[in-house]
Amino acid sequence: LIKLFIFPFPDDLSAQLYSARVLMLLAYAGAALLAYLSLCRLTGHCWIALTATLLAFASAYWLYYNDMVAAEVGLDFFGVMLTFHAMVLFVQEGRFRQLLVKSCLALLLGWHIYALLLPFILMGLAGELFRAGAAPSQSPRWPRIRAALTRLFHSRFLTLGVVTLLFGVILLGANLANEYFHFRGEKSLTELYTVDSINRRISFSPSGSQVFTSQYTVPDFLEQQLYRIGGMSIPYALPGYFNKLAPSFPDNLAVSGIILGLAVTAVALFGLAFVSHKRLWATLSLCGFSWVLLASGDIRPHNYQSLFYTGIPLTACSFLLLYLSRSGGHRFIAAFAAAALLIFGLSAFQMAQVGHDATAAQKSKQALADLSAIHSLTRDRAVAGFRNLPELSSLMLYYLNRVIRAGTDQADFIILPLRLEGVDTLTPQNSRLFLYPGGPEAFPNYLDQILAQAGPPLINADYADYAVYYYAGQPDVTGDWLFYVKNPCSRGDQNSHFLLHLVPRDPADLPLDRWQYGFANLDFYGGNYAWSIHPNRCIVGRLLPSYPIARIHAGQYHPDGHPLWQDEAVIPPARGPGMPQPGPTRRP
Repeated sequence: LIKLFIFPFPDDLSAQLYSARVLMLLAYAGAALLAYLSLCRLTGHCWIALTATLLAFASAYWLYYNDMVAAEVGLDFFGVMLTFHAMVLFVQEGRFRQLLVKSCLALLLGWHIYALLLPFILMGLAGELFRAGAAPSQSPRWPRIRAALTRLFHSRFLTLGVVTLLFGVILLGANLANEYFHFRGEKSLTELYTVDSINRRISFSPSGSQVFTSQYTVPDFLEQQLYRIGGMSIPYALPGYFNKLAPSFPDNLAVSGIILGLAVTAVALFGLAFVSHKRLWATLSLCGFSWVLLASGDIRPHNYQSLFYTGIPLTACSFLLLYLSRSGGHRFIAAFAAAALLIFGLSAFQMAQVGHDATAAQKSKQALADLSAIHSLTRDRAVAGFRNLPELSSLMLYYLNRVIRAGTDQADFIILPLRLEGVDTLTPQNSRLFLYPGGPEAFPNYLDQILAQAGPPLINADYADYAVYYYAGQPDVTGDWLFYVKNPCSRGDQNSHFLLHLVPRDPADLPLDRWQYGFANLDFYGGNYAWSIHPNRCIVGRLLPSYPIARIHAGQYHPDGHPLWQDEAVIPPARGPGMPQPGPTRRP
């Protein structure tokens, strides 16, 4: 679908970005429309359906992730709501073929559909068995059991489960076969990227791809999910929950978020006792929890997975409004709908203000222009670089994959987010991303020059696995960097969780939600910022914020969660030639 949308613009990355974002926004709007149509049928009241849909889709998570190409969750959730609407039509009007077709179409958009099918099918089969057992009969036990099993095997719920499971197996098998033949047998089936991805997503144990060690314990994981449910249940325009200057999804879970998540979940589940079509409402409420069971390893590090809890605020809000409508009447609910429309508009406006931050937007625009220039120079040539460059917004990652097609030791060209002193860049007009000549020894030489320009390490203690270097960038070009360097090392050494706390020279530079702590928490997973393991040297680069830093607290976590080592270092006041000096401190 993405390729279809960008096909008319083969050489214009900006137009490709815009058109792909339009696709994601259409998926977001389509999911909201299907949610509204489903709730109209379930509640019998379109004003209630409109209010619940507007409030649920005005959450910070939805408004922040709705147009991001790198997280195709909008397309995935559109498939989920498409199937749920088909479930409603099946229960109310018996349209079973439509349910089968829409479920298979949804599987083409993502695997999350199984999180919706699982509770629906299990509750349907349980209902079939209950009805078979409750039917009056004087026949002996075994004939009654046989009759119940016959009814079960002829159930449409079982047919739905078998068809969607087989279709998913066919899709997965085709993908594995395509990947296996792409490598011409050089990788075994267990070594394929898809198999590794499956193992990461279904595992509840720490793996190399996971980010936050604190989320591996069950209590912390449950707290995180409750906080996300709370975040999904409150529109972005309402004060006090999110930092309006920037979307804040903190790992230090607020008590208010957990309490709100518990309260909304309780309303969604308790209200099932008082409504019709309990199976459909329960399916909508439980699909987020069933996804936790199916793919816990994918949920912990990814905030956008919170979107699959959308069914809980949809259900809870609908139940509350149904209760209020009994006393307030239609005008009362219409007033709620008008307020919900206003809240949705304010939420979207506030998130748009965040997204249109002048400095960030200018940097993103410059990086995209640089990427276009690189693409035009390196067409059909081997280019190496880093898909997690901090200069690039997540919206651009899809397009960066079209440019970077080789390892650093095999590339004709290398992209770096630094303009090295004394080294000619092939793109002198660029301002954010720079193209350099490649070759087997090019990248190690560039790394040596970067570290030489950084000077002696800030942290180089005997107990530290990594030496930590500070690179003072050029004004308005590269920014300041921290480099974690280990020599010798192996690829597994990058699968570490690093500690990084920054104390700014001016405390007012901290985000609002960090004022009480006095430092910015930038703890990160090394694999997301790894630069190189060649030759036998791990280098992890982290771009620092644009505000002046007074000191850093750096370290590395052990896999079981405790710090392996940690140390504090002072950042030199001079931030490179021509950089402005820090101003007077303004305490918040």
